[in-house]
Amino acid sequence: MSDQYTQNESDQSKDKVEWTKPASLLNILGKKFAPIADLQHKQLPSWSLLVFLGILLLVFIWKQIAVNQAESRLEKGQAQIAQQLEEKSKELVKKAREYADSQYKKEEERFGQVLAWAVRGELIRNNLDQIDQYLTELVKTKDTERVVLISDEGKLLVSTDKRLESEEASSLYPKDVLGLQTITIKSDVDNRKLLVVPVMGLNKRLATIVISYNPPSLLN
Repeated sequence: MSDQYTQNESDQSKDKVEWTKPASLLNILGKKFAPIADLQHKQLPSWSLLVFLGILLLVFIWKQIAVNQAESRLEKGQAQIAQQLEEKSKELVKKAREYADSQYKKEEERFGQVLAWAVRGELIRNNLDQIDQYLTELVKTKDTERVVLISDEGKLLVSTDKRLESEEASSLYPKDVLGLQTITIKSDVDNRKLLVVPVMGLNKRLATIVISYNPPSLLN
């Protein structure tokens, strides 16, 4: 009994000595944490890999959806801006055309008045050849297509387009054009304009000058 007690006491003393040694301490800790270290050498279960891949796939899909939504918003924004710019451009062109038309109307009315005075003097003297020269020079100006002189009875007196000399005035222009009493600008077919200039005598209208021309472009 005494020997056994002595032996136990010796073993405890030995353990105390080994605890004080660094190598022994590391060896003991290594044994205690061995199960944790073994996890590093073991493969993860297949379901863990599938979950990880699933998470990656969801992240990729979410990112793609976010990119598509951003691109869609950008395209819609660009389309709206383009539409707004187009509408503003049309509005500006419309206003510019209205202003230009008002200015052209004033100038054309002045021109028509001077032309009416010149033609009236020659018409009273029955000098159609001189009127023909006036109108021939006039049709040479830019954008002017045709100039005709029509009597108050509806007879075609002078035309810069010689192919029309045998035509009736009523077949060229409607009555509302030939019956105008003041200088008027009217729209014609094929995007042309008409400058209608009544040639007035002392008591009645002697004839009507009709100038067909293309309206000048705002882009020129």
